[in-house]
Amino acid sequence: MKVDGLVGATAPFGYFDPLGLSKGKTLDQMVTFREAELKHGRIAMAATLGWVVQPVFHPLAKSCHVSNPTDPIKSLSEVPPVGWLQVFIFIGFLEFLGIQIKKNPTYVPGDLLGASELVDNTDVTWVKYQQKELNNGRLAMFAIMGFWIQDLLFQNTGDMLFKPLVS
Repeated sequence: MKVDGLVGATAPFGYFDPLGLSKGKTLDQMVTFREAELKHGRIAMAATLGWVVQPVFHPLAKSCHVSNPTDPIKSLSEVPPVGWLQVFIFIGFLEFLGIQIKKNPTYVPGDLLGASELVDNTDVTWVKYQQKELNNGRLAMFAIMGFWIQDLLFQNTGDMLFKPLVS
């Protein structure tokens, strides 16, 4: 079932819902799902960039006292409890801001910075921008999952991205 009014049906898949999660859902429910998809896609894009950049650029590693800054998984296990507390407080603050922004009557789901107020939502360029953001987020979600699986299977990150699995 395609939900009219939502951007996201793009080539080559068109409206992509292989598990049928949109069946029987209202437009409000689908808007909530789309907002979650955008948020997870944005986080995945940042995580994917961080995973690839971390082996060669990690300026804060020494100040954080991380012994193995080039391995994201090992680095996670070395973060002290106070560091995790800071991370969760920061995430909570961002979520609180998001809730406050959503109270605005002109809020468009996923648009936390107000860009949709500056453009016409029917403009072809704006629709293409939204489609690109969705597709890049979807790709990044698959990419970061691939990185995690690679690390779990081979206990190797970073340089493994550029080496063949079989020699």
